[in-house]
Order: sequence, then C-alpha cells, then structure tokens
Amino acid sequence: MSYVKLYLTLPLILSAFERDKKIIEATFKTPLPYTELINDAINRVEMEIKEVRRMMRTLGIKVYEERLTAKGIEAKYLCRGYQHSFSMLTSFLAAESSVLMEKYLGIDVIAKYINRYDPSNIPSGKVTANHLNV
Repeated sequence: MSYVKLYLTLPLILSAFERDKKIIEATFKTPLPYTELINDAINRVEMEIKEVRRMMRTLGIKVYEERLTAKGIEAKYLCRGYQHSFSMLTSFLAAESSVLMEKYLGIDVIAKYINRYDPSNIPSGKVTANHLNV
C-alpha cells in the first residue's frame, strides 16, 4: 500500500514543484538559486517515481484507476491478482505531500519537531549552549 500511496502522491508533488518554479521565475528578481534548488528536487522526485514504478512491477502491483475527488484521491489497483482500493483525504494528502516536498528539498524534516530543551533528546544527557542555540 505504501507504493500505491507514493505512486499517487509523487506526480502531484512533481506538478507542485513545476508550478512553484514557474511562479518563482515570473516574480523573483533573482530566481536562479531558487529554481536550481527546485530543479534538484524535481530530479529526486523523478528518480523516486522510476524506483516506485520498478518496485511495483517487481511486486506485481498495478494501479488501473485513479480519481481526484472533492474529498481527496481514490485509486483501484491489482496486487498479485487481487483487487484493492485506496483513498486519501485531501488534508492527509496535503500533509504527506508537504513532508515529502521538504525531504526532496533537503530540509531536515524530523529535527524541527524534536524538543531541543528536553534532556532525553540529547545523547549525553547534558544540556549545552549548542543545544539551546545560544
């Protein structure tokens, strides 16, 4: 099911990056650094799409119907001869896409959610100035 989720989500992320790139090119005075970052992310997403498709072929998974609805995205797929359905609500799709976009842009997704002030998150158990960003 995780491959089906990626199969449905990654093309949407690719479209979002391409749309954002066009907006940046049209509005920023110096778009090159931003568009290069987005181009790198687009390349990573394209490689991931190829890998997901390869793994789906290997595992015998085939999506034969997908629809965007008012509630989200729905798909029907075959897995080793059995029919299954999959759906994601728009809110979940947006959250999942946001996390994946940060990953492909090279942003450390996990670190920003860790409480730096909690001593259990610090390997030595000792809080230093570096941990507090002072």
